[in-house]
Amino acid sequence: MPDFESHSRFGLRGRMASNTGQLGAARLAAAAMGAVTLVLAYKGLGDITLFGTLLFIHAYMLFFSEVASFQIWQALIRFGADEVKAKDAPRFASLLRTGVVIDALAAIVAFLLALGGFELFLALQAKFSLIDTSALLPEAQLRPLVTAYCTVILLRQVNVAIGVFRLFDKFSVLALRALVMPGVRLIGVLIAMHLGWGLIGYLAVWYAASALSYLVLQIFAVREIAKRRFWGFVRKARICRPANFPGLYGFFVKTNIDSTLKALTANFPAIAVTLIFGPALFAVYRVAEEVARLLSRGITLFDQVLFPELARMAADLELSALMRTAGRAALGIGIIGLSLAAIVVLLGPTLLSGVLDAEFAASAGLAALLLLASALLGVATPFYSVFYALFRPATAIAVRAVGVISFIGLFFALAGQLGLPAIGWAALIAAGLEVILASLWATGLIRRKKAKAKAPQ
Repeated sequence: MPDFESHSRFGLRGRMASNTGQLGAARLAAAAMGAVTLVLAYKGLGDITLFGTLLFIHAYMLFFSEVASFQIWQALIRFGADEVKAKDAPRFASLLRTGVVIDALAAIVAFLLALGGFELFLALQAKFSLIDTSALLPEAQLRPLVTAYCTVILLRQVNVAIGVFRLFDKFSVLALRALVMPGVRLIGVLIAMHLGWGLIGYLAVWYAASALSYLVLQIFAVREIAKRRFWGFVRKARICRPANFPGLYGFFVKTNIDSTLKALTANFPAIAVTLIFGPALFAVYRVAEEVARLLSRGITLFDQVLFPELARMAADLELSALMRTAGRAALGIGIIGLSLAAIVVLLGPTLLSGVLDAEFAASAGLAALLLLASALLGVATPFYSVFYALFRPATAIAVRAVGVISFIGLFFALAGQLGLPAIGWAALIAAGLEVILASLWATGLIRRKKAKAKAPQ
């Protein structure tokens, strides 16, 4: 018989605390390794433009891989939770097989978009850049590097694996996997510094770290599926038919639109800053972003722990608990984010100037803005989870679209007047709009659901 048990020793609060603790510790360690790696890579390359080019090529790959990625894990959890509860192995296997097919197609589409998008990027940079582009790496050298690096997108088929581990409460695997990429990258950079490698060598390190991270998760997922005795069902399963899974494909499409908007918010700065200000200032931005990420890992990972719990509450129609849990999570995230931003403002300039050099002192103020924006998006995260748990992805899309359009519009409007800090202010204002809309609409949605549930049938 297939094994559907999550084997958790805890109740809701204990389970969320345990999962958050595991992921939080792993993400914090990963962020620390990432920060050290950036410092070593900058010192190893010895040139801020080459350093920025390295970071840009990786960020460019992430932009397309995430923009075209279907967040299959959300559908797998939301629809799979019902099949797990009913212990229906054939239907659950169909969900897994469908997810694998969609994940593979998304990877191919993302790779093709990355190849075509780079020509557009070069044309826009030549037209709109505020710096002298003749000082940058020549297109003839940059183009093959970007093309070769973007092939790693084809290995980034991890959404089904993520869904499996989250659904069955195996967050320890996700925590260990979070250490693979930064760990390999740190070791690789130490080797690159010792051997005196140039830009291509450092890109090879970044590529290997990403590839191993993706493959490790897939290998562990296959092992988990086989251990739970689902493998025979998955091999025999067919792609989900719309008639048998009402709303599934609409959910896929809407989550893809929302994930695309979310990816634009997360990865747009890499494209925009390099486009307007060049790779040197992108390096300054990237250091600021890393500082913000280092201090906000606990904020951004919370959705991974929270969504499975909210999905279970929605499946069981525990609407009061759903509203209470989302509200408390949002409040806690907001308090943590504001506290961390204050630390960056007080200590950031001195630390960054000492660890890197004076060129990066400006990163501290920008990091504080990015951290505040991240905190606000973290406050909105529980409400986005509510939308998906209650099968309202279209609402999430509408809220996210307001934030993305505001973010992009504000950056280009402010870039000429504020310079690089424009990206921070644009992110902060747009995040504030998202929080207001997400909280109001999620609260109203839950109240309407409760009123409908209480109404006489």
